[in-house]
Amino acid sequence: MIPRSRSTLLVLLALSACVTAPRQAEPPLPVPRPDGQDGRSVGWPQPGPGTPAERANAADMVLLGGRVFLADEANTVAEALAIRDGRVLAVGSDAAIRDYAGPGTQIVDLDGKLVTPGFNDAHIHFGAGGQGLLNVSLLGTTSLAEIERRVAAAAAQAQPGEWILGRGWDHTRLPASELGAGGWPTKEVLDRAAPNNPVLLSRVDGHTSWANTAALRIAGVTRTTANPSGGEVVRDARGEATGILKETAEGLVSRHVPAPTLAQARRGIRAALDLAARTGVTSVQTDVWGADMAVYKQLRDSDSLTVRVYGWHPLERRVIDGMRELGITAGYGDDWLRMGMLKGYTDGTLGSRTAFMLEPFADDHSHRGLPQYTNAQLDSLVTAADAAGLQVILHAIGDAANRQALDAFERAARVNGERPRRHRIEHAQVLDQADIPRFRQLGVIASMQPTHATSDMRWVDTRIGRARATEGAYVWRSLLNAGATVVFGTDFPVEPMPPVEGIYSAVTRQSREEPGTPPGGWMPEQRLTRQEAIRLYTATPAYGEWQETRKGMLHAGMLADLVVWDRDLLTVPEGEILQAAPVMTVVGGRVVYRR
Repeated sequence: MIPRSRSTLLVLLALSACVTAPRQAEPPLPVPRPDGQDGRSVGWPQPGPGTPAERANAADMVLLGGRVFLADEANTVAEALAIRDGRVLAVGSDAAIRDYAGPGTQIVDLDGKLVTPGFNDAHIHFGAGGQGLLNVSLLGTTSLAEIERRVAAAAAQAQPGEWILGRGWDHTRLPASELGAGGWPTKEVLDRAAPNNPVLLSRVDGHTSWANTAALRIAGVTRTTANPSGGEVVRDARGEATGILKETAEGLVSRHVPAPTLAQARRGIRAALDLAARTGVTSVQTDVWGADMAVYKQLRDSDSLTVRVYGWHPLERRVIDGMRELGITAGYGDDWLRMGMLKGYTDGTLGSRTAFMLEPFADDHSHRGLPQYTNAQLDSLVTAADAAGLQVILHAIGDAANRQALDAFERAARVNGERPRRHRIEHAQVLDQADIPRFRQLGVIASMQPTHATSDMRWVDTRIGRARATEGAYVWRSLLNAGATVVFGTDFPVEPMPPVEGIYSAVTRQSREEPGTPPGGWMPEQRLTRQEAIRLYTATPAYGEWQETRKGMLHAGMLADLVVWDRDLLTVPEGEILQAAPVMTVVGGRVVYRR
């Protein structure tokens, strides 16, 4: 372990390297009220006199003959849009926007297609997800034999002793008869698949790892290894480690995995950038561990970054102190690369029964989960970060964890006094009914992932009971009705990156694997309209990162981040939403993907 004083120095140096002489964001742009109902273009500047060739305000690109959804609160839909210098120049009728075309203007015939703002994934693990695209994928596996086959295939391509890494297994999809202690898979499967390599596989939620004997041996995990605070080493009847490591216990092994080199990090991020462009994602709010921030900065400086990045760092005292010394506050940076957000974890996940609950799990009455902080520890960190002007985001799944997070935000505001703050709870999956109004009262943003509901609905009632699920599980409609701000993301690679899966989940509350089931949707009272779902992926995430005057809607003056879809997300049958895909993705007025 690096001594505390040296680790603080390393954090300061790393942050300084990324934000030295930053391109500071420009002052907020005026946001005009959209009318556009009388055929005039929305916003400014209006066409001046003379022919288009004589006008100084000719557009770089105009998109004509479509349906342009602005994602504003009025649900405005226009026909056409003009872009100049990376920003929306005007939105309105075909006739009005055609007047912005000059000799050098690129003209795009939309042929009736829908245009939306670019999607802003408010909770994603972009670099890690990109690395995952290069590692063993176990998503969708339903047998130990299939997992063994995939790991064995990777081991056959690896050098002896090289780590085999992967992600995506889900023990709730595996036959119970194949599982060991506590209903978990065991190390013996991985020992057979890779006898000469250490193996570490992350569960789909990223909060439990599965290791083989070689990996446990490297880490020194034996029957005498104590459970770390906030974690658990799963053991068999003899007391031997089975290979399953929950929450903080993951670190017993993961700390021995070599960190990705700069070149490996670059390959992973490029893979994620390619996927983002193909699926309509133009902004991400993500962790920026290790080499990731350096890669983003290199890409930005070479004009190769094709998503806008707001990065979070760990909620740790050394990071708070380092950012304060560097003058970094929430939203520090430019239109492409920003920081000032700190993330902490108050609990684990429902699937692993590590979520922190007010009452025991319905299927394990002896257990209420694994809290990660005492109240005093969390209060101290949140209050210090809040005082430094940083944005705090807290992972909270269980109702006890969400209450603890809300209490910490409330106490920090009481200590530090009134000022603008946009702290967030990430996931907010299970809420006690009494805590739902507190989000609006405290100004806390609920950062939620609609695909979690349609992935987890198979077993949520088993974990917490139908009554608790109905009251507070994945209740984005209840939060909106209570006046809270809700932002959407995917949690990729926990869930797929394509936003259409989230839109479908929010609109239907039905299975993506078996569309249309259950009939009417699971807890259908929580469903959203399509316009609401798109806004929660575009306009409100911009608010969640202090950028609502710059992006997230297609008003004149906003950043020209947009997607042209192959079918109309607002009107196609619900089942077709999952098949929708971009035909063109534009970031800052530049086409980054064209099908």
